[in-house]
Amino acid sequence: MGDLLSCHAIDNPDFHSELALLQKYGADVSRDLLERLIRSFGELREMSDSGTFLYPYSTRELVNIVKHIQAYPEDGVTAALCNVLDFEQQDGDIWETIVSILHKHGIPFGAKPTTDIAKR
Repeated sequence: MGDLLSCHAIDNPDFHSELALLQKYGADVSRDLLERLIRSFGELREMSDSGTFLYPYSTRELVNIVKHIQAYPEDGVTAALCNVLDFEQQDGDIWETIVSILHKHGIPFGAKPTTDIAKR
């Protein structure tokens, strides 16, 4: 029975590799925003590695965010992040930490998606 499933942990790519990958999915997304997202998610991953968060925010989430911004640029970064992070609102402490980290890296998460700051 154990022969049917095999799990393999794969590390997230380094900063430059992740940037190159995200630029392929988001050709029209600014490099500055991509770098801020990568740094934010890097910090979230560190918190997962240390046990602060249970969920390991991976490149998969970043790809989904960038694909959303590429396809629907009028939505802005806040709406794209909500698609990935809204579930975390169930835990107020985790939510506050995530919002704080995103703000620290210059991402206006928590702003209304229709405001100018959220569309940066």
